[in-house]
This record gives sequence, structure tokens and C-alpha cells, in this order.
Amino acid sequence: MTPRKVFDLDATAPFYGGYRIVLARSPEAIGPCLEGWEALAREAAEPNVFYSPWALLPALEHLVGDKRFALLFLVRQGGAEEGPVLDGFFPLFEPSGCGLLPRTVARMFRHRYCFSVTPLVRRGREPAVMRAFLRWLHAHRRQYPLLLLRDAPADGPLAAALRTALGNEGLRCHEGARRSRALIEPGDDAERYLERAVSAKRRKEYRRLGRRLAELGELRLRVLQPRGEDLQAWLSAFLALESKGWKGESRSALGCRTACRRYFEAVATAAYARGQLMMLELSLDRRPLAMLCDFLAPPGAFSFKVAFDEDYAQYSPGALLELECIRLLHALKDQGVQWMDSCAAPEGGLSNSLWLERKPLCTFVLSSGSPLADLWIDLYPYGKRLKGWWKRRQERLSDGWPSGSRTAGG
Repeated sequence: MTPRKVFDLDATAPFYGGYRIVLARSPEAIGPCLEGWEALAREAAEPNVFYSPWALLPALEHLVGDKRFALLFLVRQGGAEEGPVLDGFFPLFEPSGCGLLPRTVARMFRHRYCFSVTPLVRRGREPAVMRAFLRWLHAHRRQYPLLLLRDAPADGPLAAALRTALGNEGLRCHEGARRSRALIEPGDDAERYLERAVSAKRRKEYRRLGRRLAELGELRLRVLQPRGEDLQAWLSAFLALESKGWKGESRSALGCRTACRRYFEAVATAAYARGQLMMLELSLDRRPLAMLCDFLAPPGAFSFKVAFDEDYAQYSPGALLELECIRLLHALKDQGVQWMDSCAAPEGGLSNSLWLERKPLCTFVLSSGSPLADLWIDLYPYGKRLKGWWKRRQERLSDGWPSGSRTAGG
């Protein structure tokens, strides 16, 4: 399959800023774009493993259900020898209601196991791709009045290109809900990194816990090797370990739902075949105490899932394994891995206490240029403040506090 098939998929489609936009609304329509999509995922300015075809297609099959989606492929006509080139990929959920926004807001594709909404854009083509995407959005403003990008990177080449393109195209945008989550950028030496990240007292305590565990039996650290492994055994062990604890009791573990288990197995298998799966296991007498599963996408990596045996919680096996993961990431720096996104909630998670760096996030609400959408952008900040005021008022009333500003004696 040649890249030209991508371009010929819909040769009558109009151009937007020098790009022909191919739209797919079903997995069956993706076929001609698949090869270019795979290449784009490897050459993106900002990697997003969750928008790689091997991760997104299983999500469409197992997790999306009856939600309507639109996959946008931005194709540029290259030179005579180069042919058509896929420079951008924007997966969207069709418009629906969302919080304070009306039922006309589209969203970047996201599901319970997708922790990044960064579109795939070829390195060096960020301004042109963002300009073309916004022009397409404006041309379809009746169908897509508003677009929500929740927890998108607040900094970086794509955020900069988006802000510039919005200004140049005269489109409005609301930026809000700024926060950050843990990120690790390995240095030259893992132990020096840990000295900066973890206090001497905590490092001493972790060493003590490791010794106590070793006294109970054979304590072993395993790293999934790129070949010669029984991958299914690794995946089954992870699913069993995660289901054993509170996630199993709350039915939130991957193995508790058939669709989630099949998604995990499909994504992990595809990642392993491409050399992009990283799994670690800390075991006692060959019984897993803690396991983690991450995805590699050089120059980045993405933390995905961690599980530990709650019967051994007093020994902090999850933290001990996380320390080994930090050491492994420093070793992977020679293979081009420069950072790992924790994909963790900003307010919690082990990585927030062990990783030094932070990734700033921001929620963008874009108007496609229709008068009603522009009005929503103008009113949205006031709606957020009103909602916050109403929530605080209800909390005061439920606690028995006076709703007015005067005291009882006033």
C-alpha cells in the first residue's frame, strides 16, 4: 500500500490551508490511511501513544460503544517522488452535551484508558496543520460549533501553534482548568535523581522494607524482554493481581469487564510486537507482589497501569517497583526515551511523590466561528464562576451555615 492511496481516497474533497482532509467515521474506512497513520505516530512533534493506530483501533472496537466519532486525516501533496504525505490526525467525538456547554460541543477522542488528547502532527508542520484544522472547523461550524480539548498540554509546539493559528484565523478560545501532573525526565545518573527526588529518610526506609521482604523468600525483579517471552502469561498475571485488590472489589479492574480486558490484551500485544511495551514485576517466591505496564513512544513514554498485592501493603511493593522503574528509565535514555508522562491524577498517585518534573495541562474550548459559539466562549467563564458560587452556597446550606453575610447578632 502506497501513501498515494490516502490521497486518492477522496480526491474531490476541498483543500483547507493546503491540506486535503480525509474523514473516516468507521473502522472500515480507515484502511487506506493506516500505513501513513503508523508512520505519523512515530514522527509526531509530540508523541501520543493513545492515538497510535494500534491503541486507538482496539478502543473503537471494545470501548466506544454507540458513540459517534470522526477521524480526521490531514494530507499534504508532497513532491513528485514523495507523493501525498499524512501530516495530521485529529480523532473527534461528535457533538454532545458536556457540563456547562450546550449539546453542540465536539471533543477530542478520549476513553477511560486514554490519558492524552494531543493530536498527532508531523514534526515541523505544526503551524500549517493547526491552520488547516481550524479552517476545516470553521467551514463546518454548523456541525461543530465548539470543540473541547480537556487536559491538553498547555506548553509545547502544538499549544504554541494552536494559539498562533487561533489569532491568525480570528477564532475565539477559552483556556481554563490549568493543572499539572507528574513527569520524569531522566538525568545522567538514576541514584542522583533519587537523591534529589526522595529524602534520605525515605530512601533508608525503602531499603529497610526491601530487606524485610527479602527475608520472607526469594525476592525477584523481572523486566519483560523484547523477545522470547510468554506475553500472555505476563498479561494474565497482571490482570489477576489488579483484580485481587480494591479495584476488583469495586469492579474497576481491567479484568472485571470483558471489553476492558480485550482492549488491554489487544493494545499490549500490539505494543509488544512493535517493541513499545514495558512491563516490570516484583515477585516473592515467583508470586507477583507488584507489576506495572507502560508504553514507549520515543522520545517519550506513557505510564499506563500499576497493580500490587494489598496483602503486602506494609512493605510498599508498589513504591519499591516504582524506584526500579526510575532506574530503568535512566537506562532507556540511551535508547531515545527522554521523558515519561505519569498519566496520573494531579492530586494523587505515587509518581507525584517520586518524580520531580511536572507537565502543565490546560483545558481549551474552541469556537469554530459561529455567532452562538462565540457567545458561549464569552459567557463560559461567567458560567463557571456562577456554578462555583452555587456549589459553595449549597455546601453552606447543607452544613447549616447562614446563606447571607450578616452574623446572627447583626
